[in-house]
Amino acid sequence: MKIEHIAIAAPSEKDSDKFFIELLGLKKVRTFSVPINLMVAFFGIKKEHEVIRYENEKISAEVFITNDNSRTKDIFTHSCLLVKNRDELVEKASSMGFTVIKVSRKGSNDYYLFIKDSFQNLYEIKEEL
Repeated sequence: MKIEHIAIAAPSEKDSDKFFIELLGLKKVRTFSVPINLMVAFFGIKKEHEVIRYENEKISAEVFITNDNSRTKDIFTHSCLLVKNRDELVEKASSMGFTVIKVSRKGSNDYYLFIKDSFQNLYEIKEEL
């Protein structure tokens, strides 16, 4: 089994581009709309949504644009991303204004790392071995 893509929400295309293109280095590959009838059937939401797909050779993300400044209310759901250099990503994310949660691991010099995007979606970050 393999995950084909992750799907999350963002308040705007600008916020989405900042996280997925500027921070993570993914490419915007397409934009499409999900009509009201499908939004109702899938999610119970009576509003058409624009979706932006970002990809690289290892991951794909579909971002539903909400066009409001609310925040996600789910505090546990997260995606885990493997990166080549966590310390470099922490620096970049901090300089771009993203929330970085760095917690020391007990009995180790290592740490747990999470980054929140502007919608408060949570991403656990681990370093590729």
